[in-house]
Amino acid sequence: MAYLDTYSGNWTAAEANHLLRRASFGCSRGTLTEALDLGLTGTISKLFEAQPMPEPPLKYELDGTERDEVYDPEVNYGETWVNAPPYPILPTQQATNKAIRARNRSLYAWTFIQMQESGISIREKLTLFWHNHFVSVNTNPHREFYYINTLRENALGNFKELTKKITVDPNMLVYLSGNQNTNSAPNENYARELLELFTLGKGAAVGNGDYTNYTEDDIVAIAKILTGWRVKSLLDPDTLTPFFSNFNHSKGSKTLSHRFNNAVIEENGADEYKDLIDVIFQQEQCSKFIIRQIYKWFVNSEITDDIEVNVITPLAKILRDNDYEIAPALKVLLASDHFFESTFCMIKSPIDLMLSVTKSLLFDGPSTTIKEQYDYALVLYSACFDLNQDIFHHPDVAGWKAYYQAPLFYKSWVNSFLLPKRLDYCRIIVTGGDLVIDDITYTIPPLIPVLTIVSKIENATDPNVLIRSLSNLLFNYEVSEEQIISLKEFLIPGLPDFEWTVEYSEYLADSTNITLVVSVDKKLRNLLSIMVQMSEFQIM
Repeated sequence: MAYLDTYSGNWTAAEANHLLRRASFGCSRGTLTEALDLGLTGTISKLFEAQPMPEPPLKYELDGTERDEVYDPEVNYGETWVNAPPYPILPTQQATNKAIRARNRSLYAWTFIQMQESGISIREKLTLFWHNHFVSVNTNPHREFYYINTLRENALGNFKELTKKITVDPNMLVYLSGNQNTNSAPNENYARELLELFTLGKGAAVGNGDYTNYTEDDIVAIAKILTGWRVKSLLDPDTLTPFFSNFNHSKGSKTLSHRFNNAVIEENGADEYKDLIDVIFQQEQCSKFIIRQIYKWFVNSEITDDIEVNVITPLAKILRDNDYEIAPALKVLLASDHFFESTFCMIKSPIDLMLSVTKSLLFDGPSTTIKEQYDYALVLYSACFDLNQDIFHHPDVAGWKAYYQAPLFYKSWVNSFLLPKRLDYCRIIVTGGDLVIDDITYTIPPLIPVLTIVSKIENATDPNVLIRSLSNLLFNYEVSEEQIISLKEFLIPGLPDFEWTVEYSEYLADSTNITLVVSVDKKLRNLLSIMVQMSEFQIM
């Protein structure tokens, strides 16, 4: 098995689809065509191209004090709230809370818009990866935005440097109590997660307080190294700028255990945490740990001894040889024989699922007004929240269970409670209908342009060709003849093939005939609503 040799097989729609679905969010007909023209090498280069940062989120709810309006005098409709005071002082606490919640909704919708519009780029997929890796939960949208933008700015960059930035990120300092960590009362929360979840992994217990990769004594010492960092009140204009208090910092040198070769971290004030992280990243295990996380995110949850030796270990070496720059190792992985052999082994996350429905079926979301655009994106966010993938609010610091909880891993997304919801949400995006989430009803119109989709299929008058072409658009492999026969029952139930040929031909000859338009549209929606509920669409 070639493992990390560059894939040299045929570059077809199947391979391009596989790469784009894993490395970005869904695959549209346009991105597929572009990838086929670029070839494997060109598509990899395009995925990793540097891009300008997106414009910040906007206030999308109308100004006012009525139920469906938001009174936030610091920000007008259509303007960004990012530069406004993080904690608006309004006449009542209720009004303040309402304004903050509106900014939260704006941020969540805006985040989905970035993913929806990402095109051939890995940045948003990596931003979500880091969001699940460096989990940090807050309720203030300004701290959340500052945090997610740090991840986005550094998504394709250096893991070690990103770890340094996140360590003193105000969102993280608040979430894992770093701002409460003082020389008189050291707090070990962040020290523990820095080692266990963010850089090394716990490893097997080999003694009292010794976890192979670090010891309990290391956590105590690291907590002292990290003392002194503070976050100002939300009422302070500098609340998003962390600061170092030497008064609250533990003085003197700190010695780590034999797991770090008894390294001594000398007292170094505001830069002491950087010296610590440099020492952590000298451990070979650090490179292997993050490569395993990347592998689970992009390839497969199962890491056998064979994969450890032939994939994880060599990729970790590439990572170390590049001083923890993420891109070189990830490019090798995504262009490898092993990656293109690892198909149909990943159940789509709710975000991947929702965006693959819309992108595969040519729908980018309404854009007539900012309110329409954000309202629709918020529905996608709410659906994913209901399917247990809530961005900005992970269940705990370990992230989403699909990426760490053995033996289920990805199967966590499709338990008996969640699977019916997944299928229904996919159906409603195609057919339209009422989406009920947290006792709130969202009425979704039939937004997918089914007639436009089918108009691009050559010889769509043949129902067999039509179904095969749609399956190539939605799935990553050909459907069987038995499946085609079954699917025709949802297009032309109980009728011979020529009935579709005649009706669709008549529609093509007279596309202004409302009766024909409605009839053909309904048949196509019936067909597509079934196809997006098939198990073939739920995996990638």
